[in-house]
Amino acid sequence: MQLKRSLNLFDATLLVIGNVVGAGIFTTSGFLAGELSQPSLFIGIWIIGGLLTLCGALTYAELAAMFPHSGGDYQFLKAAYGPWAGYLLGWVSFWIISPGSIAALSIALVSYLNGFFPLGTLALEKIFAIGIILFLSLVNCRGVRWSGTVQDIFTLGNLVIIVIFVAGGLVSMKGDYQHFTASSGSLPLSKLFGPAMIAVIFTYSGWFVTAYIGGEIKNPGRNLPLSLLVGTAVVMVLYTLINITYLYAIPIPELKGAVNVAQVSAESLFNKGFAQILSLSVMLAIAASINATILAGARIYYAMASDHIFWTRLKTLHPFYHTPYLSILTQMILSCLFVAVGTFNQLLSYVVFVMLLSSIATGIAHLILRKRKPELPRPYRTWGYPVVPFLFIGFYIWIAIQVAYAKPSTSMLGILITISGLPFYIIWYRLKKSGRNTDKDHGMA
Repeated sequence: MQLKRSLNLFDATLLVIGNVVGAGIFTTSGFLAGELSQPSLFIGIWIIGGLLTLCGALTYAELAAMFPHSGGDYQFLKAAYGPWAGYLLGWVSFWIISPGSIAALSIALVSYLNGFFPLGTLALEKIFAIGIILFLSLVNCRGVRWSGTVQDIFTLGNLVIIVIFVAGGLVSMKGDYQHFTASSGSLPLSKLFGPAMIAVIFTYSGWFVTAYIGGEIKNPGRNLPLSLLVGTAVVMVLYTLINITYLYAIPIPELKGAVNVAQVSAESLFNKGFAQILSLSVMLAIAASINATILAGARIYYAMASDHIFWTRLKTLHPFYHTPYLSILTQMILSCLFVAVGTFNQLLSYVVFVMLLSSIATGIAHLILRKRKPELPRPYRTWGYPVVPFLFIGFYIWIAIQVAYAKPSTSMLGILITISGLPFYIIWYRLKKSGRNTDKDHGMA
């Protein structure tokens, strides 16, 4: 039994867009306005950040086409460095990154729902968050086609509202294009590559999601690279246009520090009613991110189990729906526990540095595999090689240094949490070598 290739290019591209366009684009710009007082830099940073992210997509596209299987970075790191490297990423993804992200996003979605339907108590909010996780996890168990359809609905609904906001706002005549004129005083270009750029890059994060579900995308040699490239390019255009709309509505001095910058802009260009509709866009964006994280996260454990270096039962596919349902359900349980206990935010902060390191290691893996295994089939070859991968690697190294400098103890703890998986990898590897960790020994089909 194998995973079914049920997702086409349209589904895969919307998966990328839906996983990237989250709550960040509706809130980050207020922080950027405080860092970048020049309108040209305020808008330009989204273009530069998008181009740097596109370098990452171009780099990942070659690897994804080479290894059109489930697991994403797990597969790439394993191919370049050995199974241990992929295992460590999978280890921290299983225990923290995926369930913690799902829990955090679900709590965030409930906080927005609370604005429409006040829930009253923290306990009730947690029950609703758990309900969201249960519902979307069961949808994913039902079939990748179901998950893809739900993702399409969430993402298209979000995009429709954003397009109305941008197009309607820019022709509303209620803003002022004088807001785009340069402010007094000069601002060094180096400001672009400080905390502001880190915030922008994190707002673009999640663009690599389709690499994790390579085993379920039709014609992966073509559609995997295209989904990464087209999805990232669409997000870059969207982000730039959204921020142009913000600036048209409100001058930079008034944007500074605004957390609800999208709502303030919508009220200025439209009315309070449309600001509420924009809140619906945020909820659809968060829901799309939850669904994408559930879909992608479970495929990492499935890939590890298929290699017999994790609990073998997690590779079990549903007999009718052909989904790794035990991986999905295990992830669901961990996510619900995180919501109940409420410790996920601190845990996620520990592994941010590790997530950056894994992206850097994947970029370097691209270079290693070009040199060591030139004979491997490459349906897509990175445009601009080797400049593009070097730009991606170099910039992510710079961000990682900034994060480590700002939070050295937190970053070190994240590394220690990741390394804690090594003894377990050794155990699984020895079981595999001894022949004990096999499907037959577990009584599996």
